[in-house]
Amino acid sequence: MITWIVNRLREPSSWAGLGALAVTAGVGQEQWTAIAQTGAGICALLAILLRERGAQGGAA
Repeated sequence: MITWIVNRLREPSSWAGLGALAVTAGVGQEQWTAIAQTGAGICALLAILLRERGAQGGAA
């Protein structure tokens, strides 16, 4: 089930659908700003913490 969800989240149409759902649920501009900033923060944190694919361990 988790694999299916992750695969769906990799598709741009899923993000468009989530956006449309949020608009119909009444998410306002300020809430969108908070959601976008939270998402950007999470992505930045993951970019710092996760290894690159194929990277070798240890410092240069």
